[in-house]
Order: sequence, then C-alpha cells, then structure tokens
Amino acid sequence: MRVRHFAGVLGTLLLWTSAAGAEPYLAVREGMRCSACHVNMNGGGMRSDLVTMHARDVLHYPSFLGTFSNLPDFFSGEINKYLALGGDLRASNTAIFQDRSSPAKCPGPTTSGLCVDNDTVLRGRLEENTLDVTEATLYGQVRLVPDYVSLYIDQRFQPTTDTREVFGLLRGVLPWNGYIKAGRMYLPYGLQLQDDGAFIRGGTNGSANTGFSFRLQEAGGALGFEPEPLTFILALTDGSAGDRDVRVTATTYAVLTDLPVVRNVLVGGSFSRVGPPGSEALRFGFFSGTNIERFTVLGEADFLSDRTPDTNGRTIGRFVAYGEGNYLLFDWLNVKVALDFSDDDGSLPRTADDSENRFSVGFEPFLNRFVQPRIFYRVNSGVQAQPTHNQNVLLVEMHLFF
Repeated sequence: MRVRHFAGVLGTLLLWTSAAGAEPYLAVREGMRCSACHVNMNGGGMRSDLVTMHARDVLHYPSFLGTFSNLPDFFSGEINKYLALGGDLRASNTAIFQDRSSPAKCPGPTTSGLCVDNDTVLRGRLEENTLDVTEATLYGQVRLVPDYVSLYIDQRFQPTTDTREVFGLLRGVLPWNGYIKAGRMYLPYGLQLQDDGAFIRGGTNGSANTGFSFRLQEAGGALGFEPEPLTFILALTDGSAGDRDVRVTATTYAVLTDLPVVRNVLVGGSFSRVGPPGSEALRFGFFSGTNIERFTVLGEADFLSDRTPDTNGRTIGRFVAYGEGNYLLFDWLNVKVALDFSDDDGSLPRTADDSENRFSVGFEPFLNRFVQPRIFYRVNSGVQAQPTHNQNVLLVEMHLFF
C-alpha cells in the first residue's frame, strides 16, 4: 500500500504499538535459560508457568496504569492440569524510506544500472507504507503425563497458515534434567532473537545470514541436558528434502548468576552442518551477554562456509555479527540499540565492497502481562547497486500475547 509521505508518518505515529516472545536479553537480565520461560526448550513460542506466575518480575511492566497494569483477574492459559493454551498476535505498520536510484551513483568506471547512496543516515522519501497483521499464532500443550510426557503444537494462521512446530517431549527420566524431543521443530542455533531480519537469523532483503530463524523448521529429533549452569542441545533433522543427508545442529551455553560487578553472564557456542549431494553448508558461532544493574548487552558472531553448484566447487566464506545494548529506563521502559554486520563473499562476479550493516534504535515497554508496544527506526547500508539493502525503516508494532 503506497500513501503520501505525511499520511504514512501520521499513520505510523497513531499506531505506536510490538514484539516480545523469544528475547534473549530478558534471559541475560534475569539470569535464566531459555527453557525457564518457554515450553519449547530452544526458546520462542508458548510461555511457561514461570512467566505466568512471575510476569512483573520477568517483564518489568509499570504499576502506574491502574487496573490496566494491575489486573485483578486474567486468563492464564491454563485450562486444567492436562491442557494449556498460548498465543501471539502482532500488528505492525512499516514505513520504508529510500533515496531515488540513479546511474550516476553507481561505483566503478561504468554508469550502467541503478544505484542508491549507502552512507545516508536519514532518508526523507517515503517509498512504501504497509499496515499488516504479521503474526497470528496459537500454541497448545497437552500434558499426557504431567512433568513427564507432553505434546506441543505451534500453529500459525497469519501471514500464512502452517504448523511451525509439533513435537512430543519426554523429560524426567534422563539424568541432568535431560529431555528428548521428536517431531517438527525450530533448530537450536545461536541467540533465538525474535527479529528474524537480523543477519545472525534470516537476514534482510537477501543479506548474508545464518539461515536459522523462526521461519525455519525441520522434522527430526533433539536431545538436551541442563545440568546447572550448563545447557546442551543436539538436533538431527531432515535438512534438504529429497536427499540422504541430515542436518546436525548443536548449541551449548552456560548461564552464570550472582557474580560480582556483573550480575549475570551468558556464554555459549553453536555448530551446524548439512551436506546434500554436491554441496555443504557449515555454520559455527559464539554468543555471550552480561548485565550491570539496568544495562544488558549481548552479541553473536558467526562464520559461514558454503559450497554449492553455483560456486563451481569453491568454498565461500562469510561472516555475520550482531550486538545489542538494552537499558531498563524508569524500571519499565526498555531502550534498545542494535548493530548488525555482514560480509558476503558469496557472489563470485562481485568485486566491490560487499559488506553491509544495519543500525537499529527503539523503545519496547511491556504495559502489562499481555501487551507490549514497540517502535524502532532502522538504517540499512549495503552495496550501492542493491537499493533494497539501502533503506531506512520505521517499524511500529502492537503485540498481544498470553
């Protein structure tokens, strides 16, 4: 939907409303692992009983909004001890700003093609404005044998209708708080950011990325152990359809709490390999985070190695990184600053600088246990010959969850 500049900006401001879900900064700030807040041990999806019982302590929403933030009665998602429900609804307004392309802006000796500036912080021309429901998802957990055997489903209805996750979970019989999952699931790689557009996730407009996000689910099984303070998850999944290979994905991390100076520390690493005929994709990376009082930082760096028929048998290396800082202002308003960086050597004919970055700044308060508005401004800078990699985005979202 294209609208006039003024209407787009006005609509965005009127709709100031965002995404919670799998947010690793909450785990680092509170000193918890992913499985403490999510039924899915990897993070993301349905929230656990801990979030329901200690929502204010985990989310830090204000108390000055009267009954709206101090709810006398609410739906917890618990139907009975055998059945529980959860859900996410996200509506967003996205305004994309971009300078007009021109052959004169193309680098190199030729002026063929259309290019845009890649060093602009503020872009004033509204290219597109879109108002949409970006997610409508319902979660269900059937506790066949409470604390031991359960069935979990993550069913999405918007923007597409599909079953993102469905698996059986067996726990309570293995040592070190171990568990076994089997079914269709997200893969345990890196920081499980809610932002699938981050370069360490699914990327933006074709940027270099790890490929692991909430848009990637595969059938298979996973084995996990959680001896304090460690977590280890190994998954074997189907990988590319129609071949004889499987994807191996593993993550291990430690959450250290009650440390001097820095209260909590997260440190870990991930690995993945899949090798269909004539190809091989390797991923390995490291992530960490810590917090001091109200300030929380975390980051991840990944090294990618790809060999496909398109690379003529050569192995192409790529590097992606992400870092973010969060400050809990007034003890309820989270202020986030994030930086993505990627260096993509995967395009063989390309001789120009192929690195790109994305800078984000925004506010994402929780207003009560069900509502989180979020507003972000992002600046994307990449190769001049790729206009969609050089855009500014004003994102406003409303997230309802339970």
